[in-house]
Amino acid sequence: MSSPLNFGNAGNPFDDDDRLTPFDADGFDLSGFDTADGTTTVPAGVYLCKIERGELTKTKAGKLAYRLCLRTTEPAEHAGFTLWRWYVLADAAGWNRLVNAIQPLGFTQKDQLRAVYPPIGKDVYVKALVSLKNDPQYGPSNDVERFEPCDPPAAAVAPPNPFAVLPSDATKEGGTQ
Repeated sequence: MSSPLNFGNAGNPFDDDDRLTPFDADGFDLSGFDTADGTTTVPAGVYLCKIERGELTKTKAGKLAYRLCLRTTEPAEHAGFTLWRWYVLADAAGWNRLVNAIQPLGFTQKDQLRAVYPPIGKDVYVKALVSLKNDPQYGPSNDVERFEPCDPPAAAVAPPNPFAVLPSDATKEGGTQ
């Protein structure tokens, strides 16, 4: 014998369309759901990516690792995808792979591995060679094979600020005009 769900005096909250109105009225744009196709990988190729973050972490097995999170920016049809590059630091070879990969990004000493990367206020872009693999257990995924630093895309470079204060002459007190 079944009985109706007891939601107190309000009845079933899912029957009242007015309860969903705040989600529409408060700026929640849900239209992206209609255009999403479920794609979670990009085709193999070369992509311009922005490094979102680099961080020390541990693998599922508990080994020390450094991982980079990259966000695709070009080509435009694949912009916004997140790619990961992991370096497992379990042996000398892992450390050597990490050093070879991140020295061009400005890493020169071990203390930088613990610091926020990229530094606050600095954007770092790379050209990344991305491959596609199809794991029978987990399905398709991307691998970042290698990357190299590059200039940011033209759209990412901010125009000069017309209201910026010009630097003062350091040799004179108060600067010059």
